Amino acid sequence: MTDNTSDYAGNYPSILPITCILNEGAPTIVTSYDQLGQSQKTLTWASELYEGNYVAITNDTAITYDGCKGIPCVEKPVNGETLVIGKIIGTPRLVNFPANDAAANTLTERISGQYYRIANVEILGGITKLEDATVMADGINACVPGVGSTLKFNITSGDDTGAGLQLDSAASGGVGVIPFHYAPAGTDGDTTTVLVGITAPLIAVTGA
Repeated sequence: MTDNTSDYAGNYPSILPITCILNEGAPTIVTSYDQLGQSQKTLTWASELYEGNYVAITNDTAITYDGCKGIPCVEKPVNGETLVIGKIIGTPRLVNFPANDAAANTLTERISGQYYRIANVEILGGITKLEDATVMADGINACVPGVGSTLKFNITSGDDTGAGLQLDSAASGGVGVIPFHYAPAGTDGDTTTVLVGITAPLIAVTGA
């Protein structure tokens, strides 16, 4: 891991760097040749990211906890979205090389086949802790990456010994938590695991 956050004045580390999936768009695979005439397959990305880039949470329904192996997914910031969450501080590393362009055209395909790069990201945004949480669906409101206003601490489930962090889906009013993964509205009472960042005290509600 390369950590360049304390090499010079004005750039000091926050919490420990977190490995993140880089959502860089669809890859284009080409055959190139070295000086000896030997060929090899190489690829480029539609929205390539580099060490030092600031990145935002990817807020797509394909970004589930299981699909992403429990780690966050980030991308280039999008105009108007308040999702900028950190800075890449290590060299991106490819996980799997796709067989062809068609195998990795969509984000769903890239997540499923692990046709993406990963990198260490210094997490910002006031997050003091990252933790797995169980989200209980209400049948109406999905848990969308980057949107914490729909999550509230479930007093009923949260008091169970060893239950871990339990959150209820809600229409609004959630504070102190930022989800990194998608959980569908589903059926009332369904549960889904997501990774969340804690930014402040949570609001508590009596869950079902």
